[in-house]
Amino acid sequence: MEDSQIICAYLDSLDGKPRFRDARRQFDWDYQRLEFSARSMCEGICVWVREMARPPDERSPTVLAHEIARAKRMADVFEGRVADPPMRGPPTMAHLTLAVALDVAAKRGFGDLSDGRPQLAAWMQSMSELPSMQKTAPP
Repeated sequence: MEDSQIICAYLDSLDGKPRFRDARRQFDWDYQRLEFSARSMCEGICVWVREMARPPDERSPTVLAHEIARAKRMADVFEGRVADPPMRGPPTMAHLTLAVALDVAAKRGFGDLSDGRPQLAAWMQSMSELPSMQKTAPP
């Protein structure tokens, strides 16, 4: 997961028309806040997944509880933000990172963070229908 953003930025730059790393977003603080929030959510879910991979007697209940609470808080934030203009346009790194976070949570035993969050669920459904998401989904 750590290299994904730099790999996406590199691939996005190959045609000279970057979409994920558009320079105009560099100082768009509303967009930056969304992207960094999605990254934080994704990182927390990954911490939870790694912690759950440890033997049960070595898992930290404090870490697990913290990451569950953080992911739920972030899902609540995104429930209210997916209708904002930065999240309504063509896919960006914020979109991709949030979609990956939600997908990893659902597929790795964390749970469906869009449950009870209809706007987030609808947004994730539309992201899941993108051909690029379908073609790159893990088996």
